[in-house]
Amino acid sequence: MNDDIKVNEIPGMFEGPIRPVLLKLAIPMFAGMVVQVVYNVTDTFWVARIDLSDPSYMGGTAIVFPLIFFFMALGNGLTVGVSSLVARAIGEKNVKILSTTAESGMLISFVLSVLSLAILLPFAPQILSALGAEGDYYLHGLEYLRWIIPAGPVIFFAMIFQGILQGEGLMKYVMNSMIIGTVLNIVLDPIFIFLLNLDVRGAALATVIAQAVALIYIMTVFVNNKSSIKIDWSISNIKGGTIKDIAAIGLPQSFAMIIMSLSFFVFNRIVISIDELALTAFALCGRFEQLMMMPAFAIGAAIVTIVGQNGGRGNFDRVRETMKESWVIGLISVGVLTGLMVGFAPWIFKPFTDVEKVQWYAVMQYRVLGVSYLTALIGITGRSFFQAIGYPMPALLLTLLRLILIAIPVMLILIHVFNMGIWGVWIGLATGSIISMFVSVLWVRRSIKQLESGKLKMHKV
Repeated sequence: MNDDIKVNEIPGMFEGPIRPVLLKLAIPMFAGMVVQVVYNVTDTFWVARIDLSDPSYMGGTAIVFPLIFFFMALGNGLTVGVSSLVARAIGEKNVKILSTTAESGMLISFVLSVLSLAILLPFAPQILSALGAEGDYYLHGLEYLRWIIPAGPVIFFAMIFQGILQGEGLMKYVMNSMIIGTVLNIVLDPIFIFLLNLDVRGAALATVIAQAVALIYIMTVFVNNKSSIKIDWSISNIKGGTIKDIAAIGLPQSFAMIIMSLSFFVFNRIVISIDELALTAFALCGRFEQLMMMPAFAIGAAIVTIVGQNGGRGNFDRVRETMKESWVIGLISVGVLTGLMVGFAPWIFKPFTDVEKVQWYAVMQYRVLGVSYLTALIGITGRSFFQAIGYPMPALLLTLLRLILIAIPVMLILIHVFNMGIWGVWIGLATGSIISMFVSVLWVRRSIKQLESGKLKMHKV
């Protein structure tokens, strides 16, 4: 076992102003995420241009998205579990845990890869039918799903390495891997879709190849010893205790995202029952929503690193300061992006569809949900706080509250009792975000007070 690890601490992590450290960690993540959103928009642009008068191409891939999101949830759980573990171990100076993280995480990735392939390869048609796809929506969705399946194992392994680097605070390498995969995907999309005449299959194949190249890059970071945590590729470094620690944080995070995925299933079924064109607009808005929420996710990643490392050292005053700064910076950045997107919505969606009703649905959805993006920021940073201190269940409960316990019931009441149609969907989503925001703020503040008083302990690695 590699017990001679010497971790290079991020300058300013444990003393001095917290804002520069927060920005230093969040900005590279934000940049990488923005590039990924550019890909999502570009990918949607090319898929829509297969036939602008036929929404089934874009709608078919939209139906598959909740399933893809399900497996992304598992991968994201790995990232969060590993990054929280690494950050707390650095704070505690626990070299023993750090030396077993990579191999233990890779075993989890291998198991998830085998399970995902065993489920998706033989049962893709049945799964797509269960999602409600019919006619051309089913045909295009099935083609896309079958060709994107190999991306799953690639992403699972990449998430382990990204989690290690995030826990260390080496965000620039994570950013580079995201940019490499995204730019390559953007370049390959039109080639595979139009030049090779693969339609939606081309979009899926481009994603698989691009993500594989991104994985190769991030592995070279470890091979070239850019990370303090070495990979010995030794079975002896696989430890049950480390796997348990990763799973303790990662599984609730995955379950939270699976709840989101399942809620998207429900949302899609509700929306498509109102109007198929509304589903196309719903999917289109979802691609752009990622852009507005990127600052929140970037700050959330930085919170896991800063709060995890400082909490591990017992620096709870910096934990409190980190949360205050994250809320201020996040609200400003998300607010600016939301204002721009809402203001320019009538012009943003025109290149993606010639169907006027789809355009109208998309514009109105943004106008109704604009404020809820600000409230969602608070929920995202709150979840990251609890993951950082080693208590993932509050993060899971906040997600459950927003989507299942509030949004869906309000949505169904407004649609079926008050006959509000698609407006009921939008208002239900906004209501869930607003209520969960207040709960998140109160819960985080109370937990920080308990950490400072000793009534709540950081979860030791």
